[in-house]
Amino acid sequence: MIIIGVTGTIGSGKTFALNFFKSKNIKIFSADEEVKKLLKTNIVKKKVFKLFPDAFLKKNLNRNALANIVFNNKKNLKKLEEVIHPYVGKNKQKFLVKNKKKKMVVMEIPILFEKKTEKNYDYIILMSINKKIQKQRVLDRKNMTVSLFNKILSNQISNKKKKYADFVVNNNGTKDKTREKLKKIIDKIISTTL
Repeated sequence: MIIIGVTGTIGSGKTFALNFFKSKNIKIFSADEEVKKLLKTNIVKKKVFKLFPDAFLKKNLNRNALANIVFNNKKNLKKLEEVIHPYVGKNKQKFLVKNKKKKMVVMEIPILFEKKTEKNYDYIILMSINKKIQKQRVLDRKNMTVSLFNKILSNQISNKKKKYADFVVNNNGTKDKTREKLKKIIDKIISTTL
């Protein structure tokens, strides 16, 4: 099985890439989606509540309040990661076991380089975007602020990591152009592994 890691900073097009692979019937795993699901489970919510009660309103988790708490303070971010990452890791393993007969799987891991997990992937695709387009896209998201965007960005690697990726997809153009680039990458990976 070929394991492809997709990474990149916020708003760089990781979800777009995942949806492209999904449309090609390739099994996908999204760490971001796993985190969203986990934050809805009682076991994780209880642990998060113990650490950050201010992120809750009448026992309901306010994800924006949580983002502001953790992205304002690296220690808080580390605490949250210590709660969530073991669950994400388990779900990732389950996904790999479930799909072990597949020729290829794609895993979206935003902090792949930050956590130094490059060796877990056969190929790494880095989604790249210019700062102006990135800022526009991210600020279009519900409840996103310039301050929160900048804080999230400061916790993610810059594009200096391009040299560690097998493929860098410049996502400044049209959706069709990006799809074309992703298709070429898949074709190249398939042709080199046959």
